[in-house]
Amino acid sequence: MYATKRILLLLTFLSAFSVSLFSQGHTVCAGIKSVYKADGLTGSTFEYEVPAAGGRLIEKYADSIIVQWGQNKGTYKLGVRETSQYGFCPGDWAYLDVVVVGEKVQFLQPQYSLCGNEGVTIEYNDYDFKKASWVDPTIQNNRITKPGTYELQTTDRNGCLLSSFIKVVQSPQPKVQLGGVDTVICTPEFRLYALNPNTNPQGTNFTWSNGESGTSPFIDISDRKTSDEVKYWVRADLGDCFASDTIVVLACKEAPVAYDIPNTFTPNADGDNDVWEIKVLRDYPNSTVEVFDRWGRKVFTSAKGYPQPWDGRDTKGHYLPMETYYYIIHLNDGKSTKPLLGTITIIR
Repeated sequence: MYATKRILLLLTFLSAFSVSLFSQGHTVCAGIKSVYKADGLTGSTFEYEVPAAGGRLIEKYADSIIVQWGQNKGTYKLGVRETSQYGFCPGDWAYLDVVVVGEKVQFLQPQYSLCGNEGVTIEYNDYDFKKASWVDPTIQNNRITKPGTYELQTTDRNGCLLSSFIKVVQSPQPKVQLGGVDTVICTPEFRLYALNPNTNPQGTNFTWSNGESGTSPFIDISDRKTSDEVKYWVRADLGDCFASDTIVVLACKEAPVAYDIPNTFTPNADGDNDVWEIKVLRDYPNSTVEVFDRWGRKVFTSAKGYPQPWDGRDTKGHYLPMETYYYIIHLNDGKSTKPLLGTITIIR
């Protein structure tokens, strides 16, 4: 809707017209169009000045103009000068003070990134708007789940309705997985991987708990004592997105002899000792068994109660080579606070 304001001219019949304004100025909202009309002699022509910093003249008629005001708040002088139809010298410039007001949203970031499939919550300044609403009706609680440019309309305390735009872009989400909540590694030296080296895009930066940082997706641990329990963590950053994970490497201690847990089996399909039988777990129906390779990567996880003994295959069903592996047995009996740890060797 156009806001109309008349610029009134007081003319005298002198050698040069003298122009003054009865009005002291008026207020407009940033971004709107306003119509201004000059009252002068019949047949006069008019010149206008529109402050470049405040707005621009978009239409000009015989005795009126339409001004598109910009987004910059402040006081600007709108000028007019009359020349009569008789060709006398132009009159003096007369000015109207125009006060541009309006509070727009100030987003906390110039643009937001969607990391993977996660949505993003848009944050903006807490100016006391009378109303704030997204043009897209699917946006709830300022949370956006798809990339695009979105419009937020606000009404401020001056009653000005203004639009602000924010861009949301899709960004790749890095992935890290150190192998589980805890693991067992009994070798004095080992390599700890954040994940498969080819999983994350080029440019992913890894920061490790030992202080190492860079594009390498692993760290080599060579000073660890096998009797220690150590927590390691890694954070992967890619653009505006990140992921992190933590792993606890438990102390490498054999399970007590009293539990009589076998330390070898021969999965060669000869019908003899083909699976890793743990008879004591029959008394622990909530127990679980996890097996790891020498690098701390999990190769087997049982169901509760260990109903299906391990047959020497990994989680993808591939037969594992003859080697020594490390296990964690959680009895989950409500009494045992620490898991049973030890080694199991596949012999083929």
